[in-house]
Amino acid sequence: MANFSREMFERLIAPGPRLPWLADWLLGEVWTRERYAAMSLIEYLERGESQVNALEEIIAAAAPRVYDELTVDPAPERDVRAFLINQQPCAAVVFDGLSLREIPAALNLAERSGLRVVEVGLTFAATPSETIDFVAQRLRVGNIAPSQLPSRGELRDAGITAYYYNAPTQRHTLDRDAQSLLLWSAFPDQTYTDSGARFKEHFQEIHTLFESAWMNTVQQIPRGRKILVTSDHGYVFFGSNLSFARNNSDVRPLAQLMGGERFHRLDASDAPAHPDLAVLPHRGVAMIRGRVQTHPTGQASSKLYKHGGLSLMEMLTPWLVFQT
Repeated sequence: MANFSREMFERLIAPGPRLPWLADWLLGEVWTRERYAAMSLIEYLERGESQVNALEEIIAAAAPRVYDELTVDPAPERDVRAFLINQQPCAAVVFDGLSLREIPAALNLAERSGLRVVEVGLTFAATPSETIDFVAQRLRVGNIAPSQLPSRGELRDAGITAYYYNAPTQRHTLDRDAQSLLLWSAFPDQTYTDSGARFKEHFQEIHTLFESAWMNTVQQIPRGRKILVTSDHGYVFFGSNLSFARNNSDVRPLAQLMGGERFHRLDASDAPAHPDLAVLPHRGVAMIRGRVQTHPTGQASSKLYKHGGLSLMEMLTPWLVFQT
């Protein structure tokens, strides 16, 4: 761990943007197809999370400006709406809550579906990493739930035909003549409130259901299109020893402010100054920075899968482009 820390510290204090090499590290060393194939799903999850947690402890202590890089808007070539307009005819599939951890599974499914890989990368969640904020900021159709996307005239006027999937098993008959298809799946985010999400083994359930969700969305897209597979946010997995070391007095102000959430909408009262809190007035929100577990009371206390904060695994999301 000491060598790991020194190497990462040197990279973190180097001048220039940090996210390019962070992306290379996350996709090239941590969440790889080789690891995914060689390990059990639980070992793959826990070993990767341990590495990310160790890195984020260094970021939080020595280079918190890295978190500022997570709050910027994506470049035009990594913007979902721009893809849907500029790549016509095309399709984009948004799996709500899919993370970088699931990229190897997506690539395996793409290979079995006969899709050619065009690009494997990442992009940013909205700020905060919440679904409605993503819809407003990335699709630019207002603060609405994704289930309302099929009825939005702004999308139809841009040549985008939208579909919403409330379960992995749901299937729609897609308009083959549409210039752009937007498919929004509530999977896997909807599963994080299941009773099984209190346990690490829920990660296995996600991968079992992913195949059904993929078959009913990606595999139904008419041939001859580029297909973007992405997500609106990732998640933090708070397994054993996979969060920052904080005592009760450290996190009590955050727990009081956030309740069971990892973000807080700012109002007339200012958010308290706290080293683990990022206050972003231009977004009207305060977010927990890093992998800090607040241990809320009630049902939220048992959840191992959470999002809404400002951390690598919540804010960095898959950007996978395939050709049919």
